[in-house]
Amino acid sequence: MQMIEESIRYKVGMAVVFSLLYVGTYRLFQSMGIYQELISFDPWLFYPPAFLRLAAFLVIGYWSIPALFVAGFCCIDFGMDLTGIAIVSAFCAVGGPFAVDMAGRVTALKASLSNLTPLRLLNLSLACAIGNAAFMKMGLSIVNYETSKMPDYLSIVIGDTIGTWVMIYLIKAALTLYGKSLKN
Repeated sequence: MQMIEESIRYKVGMAVVFSLLYVGTYRLFQSMGIYQELISFDPWLFYPPAFLRLAAFLVIGYWSIPALFVAGFCCIDFGMDLTGIAIVSAFCAVGGPFAVDMAGRVTALKASLSNLTPLRLLNLSLACAIGNAAFMKMGLSIVNYETSKMPDYLSIVIGDTIGTWVMIYLIKAALTLYGKSLKN
């Protein structure tokens, strides 16, 4: 019983961390002027927080959904009322994790991630981007958001994928530099 409680506490704690990281990453890049086009729904082709959608699911599984839902309240601003934001946040929170889970099953990804290769990671990031795009569009449709203002699928998929891979390589570069600094 104690082991289960510790596992739940860990996953809840990590969900809070991922939610804060998602919001922090979004706000950081927003303050840099990168998301000015997002609010007017022009295609955006770089969305670094998408990395955290994928990472959260890989680390805490479906516990990532509440984290992404909460983060959505801080990041989704389509000029909707609170109910609309809640619905779109819920759909966005589910889309990426669900698609990553399905892609992980198709590619035989082990729960321990011991067989996570760059190719599997690419497949998972594409699945996450496609799932997010499809579910975001569904959420926006449910709240009757004006179709002409909706972002298109391709720009969401491209932006999520590029954002994910830029963040992966920034982290990889930072870890490489850190490793080299330890050797000196």
